[in-house]
Amino acid sequence: MDETSDPFAPVRRRLGELLPEYRLAADPPSTTGLSQVFRAEDLRLHHRRVAVKAMAGYLSMHPGYRQRFLREIQLMTELEHPNIMYLIRASAAEDDLLYLVMPWAEDDLRRRLARERLDLAAAVDVVMQVARALDYAHDRGVVHRDVKPANILFGAEGHVYLSDFGVAKDRMGPDLTVAGESIGTRRYTAPEVYSAGPADPNAPGVPAERPATDAERAGDVYSLGAVLYHCLNGQRPFDHLDDSAAELAQREGDLTPVTMLHPQLPAALDPVVAKAMHVDPAQRYRSCGELARALAQTVGVTDAGSALPILRDIQERLRTEPGERTELVRSVPAARPHWLHLLVPVLSLLLAAGVLAWSAFGPEDDGGGSGVAAEETSGEEVEEGAEPTAPPPVTGDEQVERRPLVGECTTDDDETWVVVACDSPDAAEYYYRIVVNPEDPNPSQPDHDDASWLACGDSRATDFEYYWSDSTPDGEQWDPATDVIYYIMCYQEL
Repeated sequence: MDETSDPFAPVRRRLGELLPEYRLAADPPSTTGLSQVFRAEDLRLHHRRVAVKAMAGYLSMHPGYRQRFLREIQLMTELEHPNIMYLIRASAAEDDLLYLVMPWAEDDLRRRLARERLDLAAAVDVVMQVARALDYAHDRGVVHRDVKPANILFGAEGHVYLSDFGVAKDRMGPDLTVAGESIGTRRYTAPEVYSAGPADPNAPGVPAERPATDAERAGDVYSLGAVLYHCLNGQRPFDHLDDSAAELAQREGDLTPVTMLHPQLPAALDPVVAKAMHVDPAQRYRSCGELARALAQTVGVTDAGSALPILRDIQERLRTEPGERTELVRSVPAARPHWLHLLVPVLSLLLAAGVLAWSAFGPEDDGGGSGVAAEETSGEEVEEGAEPTAPPPVTGDEQVERRPLVGECTTDDDETWVVVACDSPDAAEYYYRIVVNPEDPNPSQPDHDDASWLACGDSRATDFEYYWSDSTPDGEQWDPATDVIYYIMCYQEL
């Protein structure tokens, strides 16, 4: 193939000179306005398949775009995380053609969604993995600003990589966007980010090592919410509108609920997506991890992907067994956390069977709906054979007596949980984490301080409640072979 019929021939030829140990495939690369990605083989390592990303030839001599590409190389080198795409090799600043070499990804989320929308379990898995990558980057002061399906790659066995930090902004250097340039991709990028101009060079500086603020994270939270919407719906947000109308709808927050298009999905997903893509950045989740935890809690899985039991239903089942009783005791907030014990003389095997019987993901129907485990309804019995649903969010002046979900608030009622909206004047406690089957490094410790410290952390937690079985009547002994902590609920006083 000569250069007259191959528009990528000059770049391909120069890469062959710079990277003689890699053989580039003859098929056309995937290309954007700024770069080209070639499939290649590593001739020195058993023909391992790799991806070679090179700057588009006409930009190679542009100082600003060269600096941006070099910044991407720097960021990918520094952000070492299992869910962030890593580099095998990269060009030096003095090279005439800038490039980087990465592992070859078999698929990306854009192509996968073009074939079919994801089922609920797969969508949650993707969002949780991307959220971990984004929180890691945000904690190091790096904001991605272009989270979209094309930049979410799949490795072996569904492992997810976040890629393309070409328009990322970090505290270690200046904002490399230029006046009049759009940041990110319409429909996925938050309105305040997409139309943002370059940073004011005269604005006060910020510490380079400081993590990203909630306001800085908000744009990536919006984008991850848009990715979730696409996964669940099979179409982009505002896909039925042209670009101009889509921009207006984004600014007005006029988003069609997912369950209006796919009513077989749990209704509780709609407020999760709506909060993530709220037009007001301050009303979104404070981090991508918080969004992922809210999503996982809604569908009944833990951060590790295991199923949450339907807590109230299992309690009621156990209470009805003759001679057996399970109680959940809430600890009392104090200057020093006061860990109360739970007296739960119940057979571990029966409890384990109850958990398995109510695993979160049941058989799929019509390719879209998943069995979804709920926390509990607001005091109403679930009809036999009916699919459980997560409780609706508490808003305004509403109050509900039930266990809180992650991200919810309660009053300071000492007898039970009264769930209220977090902006309610009655809100006294904020539940920020629920850990199922937590690790206990010191299982012989009667009050399990170590387990709660690992589950809740030592900085945010005011106190916690936990649900566990103990085979001894006085609760002073712990048998690791039979006794188990089922979950820990972490909260802080407001």
